[in-house]
Amino acid sequence: MRKVKFATRCALFATFLLLPTSQALSAEKLSDILRESKWNGIIGTWVDADTKGAAVKTTYAWKIKDRAIEITTKEATKESVALMGVNGKTGEDYHMSADSDGSSSFGKWVVDDKNGDAVLGIGYTSGDGLEGGLSIRHHLEDKDTMIVTIELP
Repeated sequence: MRKVKFATRCALFATFLLLPTSQALSAEKLSDILRESKWNGIIGTWVDADTKGAAVKTTYAWKIKDRAIEITTKEATKESVALMGVNGKTGEDYHMSADSDGSSSFGKWVVDDKNGDAVLGIGYTSGDGLEGGLSIRHHLEDKDTMIVTIELP
């Protein structure tokens, strides 16, 4: 199983993950964007390194081959689901999610050209109606290790 090392800059833990953006033509498929940005290895199951998945387990799976990825995350007390895809008109990626606490989010990804990290910027609404935003940085240390960092504005 792959492992994810989590480093957070706050007590808030978000489990929304990865999709690099691209200056793609609108007809480009999500699978092409992932391959071009070298993030195609994201497909599969990732677990937190400390508990080997007992605390956090995230699975990326093609929901619609080459077009949409479903991301499911299970934590001890919460589950979430997200969908990643590409807008056919603009070529921009999108990421939308909801969780068992009633929270939802919408965002998009950019790839940091300096180090190839994928950064997801999201706006969210918590289950009790609070709104906010944050960024989640993803760094592939190697093919089996991803470091995820929560960045507050």
